[in-house]
Amino acid sequence: MTSASIAPIARMPDWLALRIMAPEPAAEALKSILLSWEQAHEEAETRLATLREHIFNVRMCAFRIISERELWKLDIDPEYGIPFKSMYRWMQVLYPKDDGLRYALEANSTQKALPKATINDLAEMKRCNAVTLASKFVSDECRNDPAVIQATKTATEREFRATLNKDHGQMIEEVETLKFSYPVSDSNQVKAYLRWVAQKADLPELEDYQSALLYLSIHENQERQIEELER
Repeated sequence: MTSASIAPIARMPDWLALRIMAPEPAAEALKSILLSWEQAHEEAETRLATLREHIFNVRMCAFRIISERELWKLDIDPEYGIPFKSMYRWMQVLYPKDDGLRYALEANSTQKALPKATINDLAEMKRCNAVTLASKFVSDECRNDPAVIQATKTATEREFRATLNKDHGQMIEEVETLKFSYPVSDSNQVKAYLRWVAQKADLPELEDYQSALLYLSIHENQERQIEELER
């Protein structure tokens, strides 16, 4: 969105004037105001989505170089006053907010899972396709295929998944997003438990809540099914 596109609606409308305006002009004016702000909202959402894509690419490229050269070891952990002991700890400090850390860890784990993808490849991949290709359900042979890596840059998410399944014998399901909201105190309890689950499951990242919840769900469902069969 350009500055010119938001200039006409940047100021709050004169609500008092609109309240005393004749009905028909008031209705038209209010409708125009709502449509203008809706357009501004849609344009902002589009820009934000594009920015998020670029940030993901930037993180993958930066983390590739940082991890390969172990550059995180040159930084000092502010809590202990000594060089960082792990890249994960370095990322915790770099991204103190949970959401920031979660997305950063996703970018880092994605680039690590795609060692045959060059820096230039990582810079051009669509996030949805890169994450799909880095999934543990995709074979190493498929991940390393130059044609598949190239497809991550141009195919839609559905097209890319179909390519993996039909042309490369993979079994990639569609992704469904689950979203939970809790008060902060309850959220801290949930995260503390999932960190314990992650440790129990020997996950590489204790704050990989998504994988911890999946591990817990699979384990508990298996236990429940066994109990039902034994009844």
